[in-house]
Amino acid sequence: MVYLLIVRYGSEAERKRFEYLIEKWEELLSIEKPGGAIVLIDGRIDYVMKFLEELYSRIPRNEVMVYKLVEPDIHITPLTLEAEIRSGMSVNEVWGALGLLVAKLRAVLISETGGSRVYQVSTKGGSCRIKFSVVPHRGGSVITLTVEGFGSVVSNVYNKLLKELSLIGEVIRRE
Repeated sequence: MVYLLIVRYGSEAERKRFEYLIEKWEELLSIEKPGGAIVLIDGRIDYVMKFLEELYSRIPRNEVMVYKLVEPDIHITPLTLEAEIRSGMSVNEVWGALGLLVAKLRAVLISETGGSRVYQVSTKGGSCRIKFSVVPHRGGSVITLTVEGFGSVVSNVYNKLLKELSLIGEVIRRE
């Protein structure tokens, strides 16, 4: 089965990550980056047929490949790792420590609501999302950590975070 993959990257770093994956998998998969133009056409079939007829009059038929695209039934569930950290630090102190930690990871704040913040982290191994929720608890606070994404980057970032967070409190993993 042949699949058409359209990857839109927003930066040079994402393009390089994509190129690396192609190189990594090209021995196991037949991957072709065709020359020429790749276009997606959506419209009434009679207009598509007229377009193709005119195209064939200008470019030899054997140089044009036409495929009907149907989205495959491929569902990959993101990996989600969670932990709870109980700290004797106040909520404000915890947010200060977390601010230093996310700066160290070069994480980008995506959203903030109430006692929760969601960050995007990009590494050489890929990217994932980190969510911190902090609530007061018995003179200290409880941090709920969630790391979500695809591939080994999730466990790498999760383990790095747990190592750092163990310095501010007791880590309770949720498997």
